[in-house]
Amino acid sequence: MTDITFYVLLAGVAGTVVGLILQAIGRAVFLRFKGDDTKELSSTVGLRVSAIFGIAVGLIFASTAAHLMETKRDALEETRAILTLYVLAANSPSLANSGTVRDDLKKYIRRSKSEFDDSQVSEDSALATGRMILKICRGMALNDQDSSEMRWTKAEFQRACGKLIDLRGKKRITAKEKHISTPFWIFFGISFGFLAFLFGVFEARPVNIIFASLFYFATGVTGMLIYASSDPYHDPGKISSAPLIKLLDRIDAIDEGR
Repeated sequence: MTDITFYVLLAGVAGTVVGLILQAIGRAVFLRFKGDDTKELSSTVGLRVSAIFGIAVGLIFASTAAHLMETKRDALEETRAILTLYVLAANSPSLANSGTVRDDLKKYIRRSKSEFDDSQVSEDSALATGRMILKICRGMALNDQDSSEMRWTKAEFQRACGKLIDLRGKKRITAKEKHISTPFWIFFGISFGFLAFLFGVFEARPVNIIFASLFYFATGVTGMLIYASSDPYHDPGKISSAPLIKLLDRIDAIDEGR
């Protein structure tokens, strides 16, 4: 069982327990107001609140899922950009600094992997990694004495470098800011608590308790999925560094085939 699966199930169970407690409190309160008017009013209010709650949570869930997929796509794009740089450098043996560029790219991959594995990266370390990219890019700067073939290689190298720098900057900004802010969680908690309390108006029949428990469990699971997806660079929804590990293996294969 992965960490995210454990947290999702835990959130579902916690949501069910809290929901049933609030429902019991609501039932104790509503028992004092025995009347059809009370049930009708509670049903009407509950229906409207649940509709707003469902629409809001659905939209936020879709937004965080898209954010997570975009982050994973950016990680893959970063891996492809690094591979492009390495292939260009590896197939340009006439360059005096080709070996240095390849060694720096390997160092950058390991540093980038460590950033994925350790979310608490110091700002100095992040700046050093950024300066390493600039060093790699400057190592393939165009020169007036370059042949036409060499100029093409360096131009493609600089194009891939620009993409890598852009992805690097986007990753650093995304890693510092969560996609979902505190106001949503306040709304989420108030709406969930109000609906759970309102469910106390219904009689304590097994079918009512079962359906309410399913609602509480699903709400807890959905809340945890939103929380995890909104912060892909930190636990429990942290994306994997596996593409960079595979990239290192691919680079070793390229070096062995040269």
